[in-house]
Amino acid sequence: MLSTLRALVPQSLARVLFDRIQWSSALLVACFVAVLWLPSQTRASYVTYLLLGLMLIYYRRWQDVIELNLMRWICVLLSWMCLTALWSAEVVPGEVVSTWVRGVLLLTFVAAAAECHLRGYFQRWLGLAMTVAGALTVLVAIANFWWTNPEDGRLNGLGQLDTHVVAALIFGVVALLVIHQAYERRLAVWVAVPVVIMIAVAILLSDSRNAWVSVGLGCATYLASRWLTDVRVFVLAGVAAGVVAAVMLLAVASSDVGGALLLPRGDSFRFAIWSEVLAAVRGGDVIWGMGINTVDDIYQGGIVFQHPHNMYLAVYFQAGLIGLGLWVVVIAKTLGLLLRNYSAADAKLALSILVVALLSYSLDGHELVDKVGETWFLFWLPVALALGLAWRVPRQRLD
Repeated sequence: MLSTLRALVPQSLARVLFDRIQWSSALLVACFVAVLWLPSQTRASYVTYLLLGLMLIYYRRWQDVIELNLMRWICVLLSWMCLTALWSAEVVPGEVVSTWVRGVLLLTFVAAAAECHLRGYFQRWLGLAMTVAGALTVLVAIANFWWTNPEDGRLNGLGQLDTHVVAALIFGVVALLVIHQAYERRLAVWVAVPVVIMIAVAILLSDSRNAWVSVGLGCATYLASRWLTDVRVFVLAGVAAGVVAAVMLLAVASSDVGGALLLPRGDSFRFAIWSEVLAAVRGGDVIWGMGINTVDDIYQGGIVFQHPHNMYLAVYFQAGLIGLGLWVVVIAKTLGLLLRNYSAADAKLALSILVVALLSYSLDGHELVDKVGETWFLFWLPVALALGLAWRVPRQRLD
């Protein structure tokens, strides 16, 4: 039946309509747009169910990805994080099922993005489509900021980017995509430069110091990776620059003027929040964690903080030392793959996005396993790109 329909359609159109990787790529772009534009995570998740269905239907076409070491560690990490739902403070069957569904959706997203990269679709049009969608979102967000003139003076995004920190971090990913497309000559320089300036303005208006530092260092990482061709020189330069940057930030923050600039609201109760989280885990279970569905609200200064404001502590709270250790392994293996494939342009992009994520997670972030959202594009997208790079080495496959 399918072959009959294919014969009736012009060959150029058939390549699009009957190519499942094209559909996977389109659904991945739809995931990105859903995060940018839809305020409801539930509605944004509808497209991920379509992606899951497509991946399940054609499971035999991509199942060999499970043979890759990184994919196996990802499966173990996600399985452990979801398993902790069974010993959360309140075990509700519906929430347990929902947690496992989120884990499966995330796993198929990683596999789909890796396969699209393997087949070259990220390089052909997927990356450019995400770039255009992100740039348009930044433009609308700036226009909305000037039109509404919010009382707190901070620029927020649209859709799920409803906080200034999350918006600025995702805008940083968009900036890296734009720069990458320009370097790969899929976007004219005279277009890319104004767009990057526009994104920089949006991030500046967000008033997020976390994003200022994280995105700035992420962009510096990308430019350095383009200028330095030897991976060993790149790593040494990165370590040296990281030490210098840390010393400079500490020096600036320790001065009265610099401290007021970097931390206008002090530490925003961060140290008090983190102390409470660590105390809660010590009082519960350090090894196994408190469970992914356990409420992690913290009360400080008459304010309720709904999460630890630190992804590392959030994973530790939810999944204990086992979960944190598994996450560190996935991070280490992802970095190792990206550095081993340093000559690949997309490895440089993934490294840069990962730098933004890992730096920003020291002050924000709380759900590593979630419905489609900012974590998918800050952390899991570079993981998927690393997986695609590893996948192509043993198998250069074409459908």
